[in-house]
Amino acid sequence: MGGTLVHQISGAIVATGVLLLLCTLVERVNSRGAFRWAERWPGVLFGLLNPVFAILVAIPLKLLWATLGVGPLVHLAPLGLGLVGTTFLTLLVTDFLMYWEHRFEHRFFWPVHAVHHSVEQLSAANSYSHPAQFLPMFALITVPLSLIDFGSIAVPALVSTVVFFLQLFIHSPVKLGFGPLRHLFVDPAFHRIHHSLEERHFDRNFSILFSFWDRLFGTQVMPDKGQWPQVGIHEAASPRTVGELLAFPLRLWGILPSLPAAPPIGPAETSALPDADAPANRHSALGV
Repeated sequence: MGGTLVHQISGAIVATGVLLLLCTLVERVNSRGAFRWAERWPGVLFGLLNPVFAILVAIPLKLLWATLGVGPLVHLAPLGLGLVGTTFLTLLVTDFLMYWEHRFEHRFFWPVHAVHHSVEQLSAANSYSHPAQFLPMFALITVPLSLIDFGSIAVPALVSTVVFFLQLFIHSPVKLGFGPLRHLFVDPAFHRIHHSLEERHFDRNFSILFSFWDRLFGTQVMPDKGQWPQVGIHEAASPRTVGELLAFPLRLWGILPSLPAAPPIGPAETSALPDADAPANRHSALGV
């Protein structure tokens, strides 16, 4: 068990590092604005820790199902969709769950999710989250998916790789986009709206893979041509150390002293923003 766990964690760290490097190289050659390596190093450290926490959270679930004798409730193999069809169906189901889990975090778990939104220099490397964010992800995504028999171990492997890569890519400050296909798929400009400091963009564009979930559930804002808003949150600047990362939610809850607020944005956009204590700044997606 110990050797297997070490192998899983080391493999996840290597895979994460490779995907981070790939996205960062794309940013280097296709960047919107200045590219600075120094802005990415803290995020690389935080990002490499994320798969470790994900694996440590998933293991107890496997042990629980084995102990209770709970098997899959849904079997995809009898549908006869093949590897490609089953993978696409699984991507749809996974992204649907991620959409609603994301909205749940904004409504009920904002001080934890705010770590992800606090980044002022958004990139693939800086798309990290707080470890506690795996709790709602575990309950609302991992548990339902664990009750599905995909018919092949290749399906969840492919889905995990595609989802993770696109989660990194949509945070990249690059000129690349999907053009008219943005009405189907999320690209960096579409997701940038979700991280925007502008009040009119709060609680919008929750989708990770398929942008049509936002259209179906009334949370979509299509970016205008060339639109690239400033990102971050008003409550605090992004964490710079692992200690600040872990303590961040406690500061927003008022349990620990707060960190300095994020730097002010340009004067041209200031009038569009609410005060730091305005209710709209607390991201309450399920309440709109």
